[in-house]
This record gives sequence, structure tokens and C-alpha cells, in this order.
Amino acid sequence: MNTILRHCTFLALSICFIGIATSCSQEASSEEPVSWPELARFDDLAFRADGFARVGDLDAVQEARAELLEAGRAVTSSTVPSNVADPDQVATILSDLVSLVDGLSSEADGERLGEIVLGLHTVIENLINAAGMPHVHANEGPNAGFLQPVFDSEGVQVGTAEVKLHDDVGDIEVWLTSGGFGGDPWRLPVDTTLTMTVPDFGATVTLAVRDRERNEDESGASTIIDGSTDYFVFPGASGADASWLTGPEFAVKAALQFDDATTGSFVLRPHVHRTDTGP
Repeated sequence: MNTILRHCTFLALSICFIGIATSCSQEASSEEPVSWPELARFDDLAFRADGFARVGDLDAVQEARAELLEAGRAVTSSTVPSNVADPDQVATILSDLVSLVDGLSSEADGERLGEIVLGLHTVIENLINAAGMPHVHANEGPNAGFLQPVFDSEGVQVGTAEVKLHDDVGDIEVWLTSGGFGGDPWRLPVDTTLTMTVPDFGATVTLAVRDRERNEDESGASTIIDGSTDYFVFPGASGADASWLTGPEFAVKAALQFDDATTGSFVLRPHVHRTDTGP
């Protein structure tokens, strides 16, 4: 009888342990970040096309159509992760997104195509939020600016510029790195200035160090080492008017130059300050 009792007790404890382990496993699983690679790729492509549409470059939008269609058609109900935050809302928004992709595949052209593309990124953003995913684009840098390749006079990439335009006040920050993303800081003498041209406004913006003593960036750390820095700002101490660069929907073609290096033309758009995401 004692032997049977011991076996029963052991069995009961084993079942209890298995139940606890399963519960812990499910809890750990529910805390895993939501990963939806098909949607993330579509988001990056749609964001790029959205920029072209906002600056009126409909030829570039047309060129992006085939790649957008391929990526959009890959976002289906079968690819929805099992741990999305709000499955019902995800299903509803996904249906709207499919309709937009269908419109993209139609004979829409010119301005109508641009309108569809402008609607895409907003719906994708809503879908990302409903899924509980972080909304970070592939070309975002560590300071929440957008990465632009920098080329030498021969057209060879020699560095990367992270360009951050603040939508609320219109100031611009630039961090330079050598080579591609993740390279070492590209330090230039503190008296160096960067020139950003904005042809549609007939404007030229000059970026310089904030000061020659510390030239602090957003982290509050000094960026000056041995009289050189990788960080430049506008308007800084110049007091120039930056109000024309404000607004969350602002987008314009621009190019950054310094010495013999240039980014070439790119779409300048802002880092949007939202109350729920901080600076």
C-alpha cells in the first residue's frame, strides 16, 4: 500500500510539474517579439515609394510598382504571426491592404498611382501597430535619422550620412560614418561645413558644428576629438529660419555635399515626434 501511495504521489507531482512547465513555456512564448518579415519588407518598399510620390517623382513610383506588387502579394493571412497583439484588427486591416494592393496591380497610372502609393504606407503602419511590431525602417540609423550613402567624385561609396530632420522645429542633424552602415565615425575638422541643396525651394542649407568646445549630439556626449567631429547641425548657432522645413508630411528632394563627397539626390523627410514614442 505504501509503495502504491508513493507511486501515486510521484505521478501527481510529475503531472503538476509538467503543467507548470507548459504554462511557463506558453508565457515565455507570448512574450516573444512579433516577427512578420513579409510585412516588414513591404513596409520598407512602400515607405520609399511614398517618398517619391510626395515629391512628385511619378516615374520613380512607376519603376517601383513591380517590386511593390511582389512584396504586397506576399503579405497574406497565411503569413500572419500567431502572436500578433490584436488578431481581429489585424484581419480587418489586412483586408484593406489587400484591396490597395489590388488597386496597385490595376491599370492605375500617373497621379492615380501616386494616390494609391500614398495610401499604402498609412495602412501598413496601422497594420504594424495592430500586430504589436516596432515600426522601424531598414534605412533608419541609430539616432532615428535616415541613412544615405555618400560617394566620392568617382561615384564610389566612401561613407554614410545619417540625416535627421525634426518635423516640429525643422532642425537637421547629420552624423557621418566611413564606409557603410556601422562604420567608424567619419571625423572632419571642426571648421568644416556641409552644404545641403533643396532645388524645389531654391534653397541651400549650411550645417556646421554646434560649438567648438564639445559639439554635443542628442546623447549629451561631446563629439569632438583632437579638433575633429562627425556631427553637424542646422540651424545651430546661425539663427537661420528653419520653419519652412517643419511638418510631419514634409518631403522634398535634397542633396548633401562636403569636400569632394556627395549623397546625390535623396528624399528628405522628417523624423516625426509623436507623444507616445518620445523624441
